[in-house]
Amino acid sequence: MIIRVICIVLAVAIPVGWWTFIFVAGAVFLPYFAVVIANAQGPGTKSKRASAAEAPTLSISADAFRANGKFEDGK
Repeated sequence: MIIRVICIVLAVAIPVGWWTFIFVAGAVFLPYFAVVIANAQGPGTKSKRASAAEAPTLSISADAFRANGKFEDGK
């Protein structure tokens, strides 16, 4: 970004000529190429992602109710 700022300042400070067009092109295309190169390389470091948390499943069988004795006769 410092080079881009320098290009913008020089494009404004130098009288109009072919140098001006070079500085304007540098100010316009440098960020584009920087983004393209950064995206082509991918992420910088691979971090360990925590596995997704899974809630335990609870199941109560019918035998648990019968062992209590309340539902044996249907009462």
